[in-house]
Amino acid sequence: MVKETRGAQPLSRSLKVYQRIAVAFVFMTFFLLLAVLYLSISRATITVVANPRVVSVDTEVRAVTNPTNDGELSGIVLQKSYTTEEVVTLPSDGATAVEEKAGGKVTLINETGTSQPLVATTRLLTKEGVLFRIDASTVVPAKGQVEVVTHADKPGLGGEIGPAQFTIPGLPESLQASIYAVSVESMKGGVAYKRVVTQKDIDDGVSSVSNALFEEAKADLSQSVDRNVFTGESYTMNIASQGASVATGAEVGSFTATVTIDVTAVYYDANAVKQYALSQLYARVPDGYAAENISTDAVQITVESADVKNSVATLGVYLEGKALISADSQVLNKDRFVGRAPNEVLTLLRASEAVKDASVSFTPFWLERVPTLKDHIKIIITSAE
Repeated sequence: MVKETRGAQPLSRSLKVYQRIAVAFVFMTFFLLLAVLYLSISRATITVVANPRVVSVDTEVRAVTNPTNDGELSGIVLQKSYTTEEVVTLPSDGATAVEEKAGGKVTLINETGTSQPLVATTRLLTKEGVLFRIDASTVVPAKGQVEVVTHADKPGLGGEIGPAQFTIPGLPESLQASIYAVSVESMKGGVAYKRVVTQKDIDDGVSSVSNALFEEAKADLSQSVDRNVFTGESYTMNIASQGASVATGAEVGSFTATVTIDVTAVYYDANAVKQYALSQLYARVPDGYAAENISTDAVQITVESADVKNSVATLGVYLEGKALISADSQVLNKDRFVGRAPNEVLTLLRASEAVKDASVSFTPFWLERVPTLKDHIKIIITSAE
């Protein structure tokens, strides 16, 4: 008996069709994965070099006692008059040394309950026996004091003493312990370098005395204000009267300058003024721009006017800063860039005055167009400066 052997049976037509479909599916899946991978890693970075735009605010605010309206802030306006007499020593250049009577200021003190008149040349005596005389008549008020100018009785360096206490020998001995004088500064001018006085000497001396008195006035006025609140200040000085004890052409080593000044002081909350200026500046930033690092330290504040009677001052406020194109600007809308070539993106950006320059980079580097997915587009804004 012969046994019949059969070979492999060929695939049926339907099975071949399924096999082809499976292969096609594998290829489609592979290409789909490649597409997904491509889309997931494709990135575009657009770097924009912004062209800064200057923004500024130049406005006024009112410093008032009780602010109630917009543009009003807390402030105080004060005014006071000050008078002084000061001995001005002339420069020694080209002068001749001559002995003079040293002098300076003393404070006459009266601890009694009765005022005490003193005539010019009233004697003041130190415990060392150095004698001085007051220059002008005065009255020392009861339980009070008064400042006067005095000079040594004799010329020379012997009168150049330091701070001291003086008795008044012309008074009854019973009053000398209660009515006396003290000095807090050294007496000067025992040797004078005499020279011919010019108008410039007088002007310079009076100016020096005025400026010193102005500084004293500022310190005095500020004591009546809470400087923790009113951190801003401005002072103006008006010279009401001025004079000198000598005329041009006189030959002296020193002279007495008499000055009266009116000082007006304006105090305000500087921080509030700065914040107001900053808010006004931000309100002036154009659409599509954002202010860049504007500091309130750059605020310039000037006093335009001061009404002492109504305690109102007008402050001029100026602040300047830079603004750059903002991320939400229509110029940087990502919809404008999707699917575009780099040169097209650059043309769109450089057409805006807000952009100084721009560049485009891709990941991976061989990409030739901006991805169509907006979240795959990154925009970086830098300053041109």
